Amino acid sequence: MARMVEIVREAKKVEENAEKEYKKLLKKLEKPEYADLKGLVLRLAIDTIFHRHLMEALEKAHKEAAELLEKHLKDLSEEQGEMILIPGVPTIVMPLGFGPIGARVPPEELVEEFLKGMPTEIVVPEEKKIIDVIKEYLELVERMRTLYGELSKRAFHPVVRELAREIMRNEEQHEAILKGLLKKYS
Repeated sequence: MARMVEIVREAKKVEENAEKEYKKLLKKLEKPEYADLKGLVLRLAIDTIFHRHLMEALEKAHKEAAELLEKHLKDLSEEQGEMILIPGVPTIVMPLGFGPIGARVPPEELVEEFLKGMPTEIVVPEEKKIIDVIKEYLELVERMRTLYGELSKRAFHPVVRELAREIMRNEEQHEAILKGLLKKYS
């Protein structure tokens, strides 16, 4: 089964090819009788540009997430020895055949595991400094939720509109978790 990032990379290649082909076709549609067809091809090319850039952004985000995991898992493994237990992160069960027990799991594989679910049982030290940081994060999340809500209402492109709606929903999840922590520890 292909990993998400592999599918993203393949989609990006297809979008790049489609964009190139649309641009070649647009050069051929100069006569007035092609005006309607040219309008359609322009729209398809614009959509393709949006799609390609979204795939590039997903690929870049996946890479940065893998680098973040690699850095923090490396730090934890140095502190804890070979076994890595991350508080608040459920144990990840890897499929048989992935490798021998104790094999290093590439961060690229872990990104998808982290994205499968949001942690629900979180233990936070009851330090005022940490509670204050959670409050600051909550303000940022509320602002992001508001901005993505506005974008979802004003975006003309259906992909951008739906993406903004889904990001807003994701921010609502973050907001609920942070409010729950504040309620529990304040």
